[in-house]
Amino acid sequence: MKQRRYWVRGIAALGVATAIWAAIGTAGASPTKQHAAKLTKVTLQLKWVTQAQFAGYYAAKAKGYYKQAGLDVNIKAGGPQIIPEQVVAGGQAQFGIDWLSSLMTSRDKGIDLVNIAQVFTRSGLTLITWKDTGINSIAKMKGKTVANWLGGNEYEVFAALVKNGMDPVTQKGVKIFQEPFTMDFFLKRQVDAASAMTYNELAQVLEATNDKTGKLFKLSDLNVIPMQKVGTGMLEDGVFTTGKWIKDKGHQAIAKKFLAASFKGWIYCRDHWRDCVNTVLKNGPALPRGHQTWQMNEINALIWPAKLGIGIMNPADYARSAKIVKTYGKLKKLPGHEAYRTDLAKAADATLRRQGVDITGRSWKKAKVNVTAGGK
Repeated sequence: MKQRRYWVRGIAALGVATAIWAAIGTAGASPTKQHAAKLTKVTLQLKWVTQAQFAGYYAAKAKGYYKQAGLDVNIKAGGPQIIPEQVVAGGQAQFGIDWLSSLMTSRDKGIDLVNIAQVFTRSGLTLITWKDTGINSIAKMKGKTVANWLGGNEYEVFAALVKNGMDPVTQKGVKIFQEPFTMDFFLKRQVDAASAMTYNELAQVLEATNDKTGKLFKLSDLNVIPMQKVGTGMLEDGVFTTGKWIKDKGHQAIAKKFLAASFKGWIYCRDHWRDCVNTVLKNGPALPRGHQTWQMNEINALIWPAKLGIGIMNPADYARSAKIVKTYGKLKKLPGHEAYRTDLAKAADATLRRQGVDITGRSWKKAKVNVTAGGK
């Protein structure tokens, strides 16, 4: 505010003017002309590289939602050599994103981590086969070769195979192949079935050219078997922190703000998915636009509709995930409610609800996204 010099007569008049300007300079000043409030710095460690799988967090930062909540959020991309649980446990980040199974195995080793928001409400893991093989069910994989990355991602697949009379651990009735990070092996038909996330590996196959037709492969060329539909789907991307950090009341207040802003980012990506693709590409063009567009649509399908409200853990889904991880992750004990809490996410949802924000997305429908060659 610029100072102005007024010539007034008399000490009384000068006193009145001084009082008026003092009042204006405090209570009445425009927020833009006051010193900006100091932002609280926090770091979020992602599970993987910059891609639409994490679009909601990038959107929350780009749209200013974190800043509006008084937070300065540093988003750290992940990668094959980065384990979010170790980063958060070591204090290099306050929040992390990872599958619930990874959180449980870390806790079993004595690392005190707690899930505070379950963003993905359903599993994106599938097993895919070629339509012409006739392998259109898990039961028909007996005696076949099934691929998985075997990095803690295998539990859902193993549970499905066991449910159908096979033993993937001893490889009785089924052969397990360690899957690489590209789908060339599947395209060359080196295995009978491959693991594929709906938002990534499935798209890689559809973005490839069928040498017989000279055109891209289509969904009709494949059998896609979701783990969610065969009853062994597990909870994937959730937000976690350390039990010690979140015990502090001040940190709980920070977490509520962080979750509310993050959820708002995901809601924005639900309603403005094309814009969120652009935001992701600006933050890291590791994957091309076509692939990111497909991924954004499929990621939305793992979040919406959110029957209980975005970020709220479903106890039944948690129990199923815990039982599967206990069995195939060889945990010492079955993880109980101590591994997660819902109060912070519920408080964040309540904040958004008061703002008139739709936190369930009940009417959301998947968009139609065209596959592009090479994901370009």
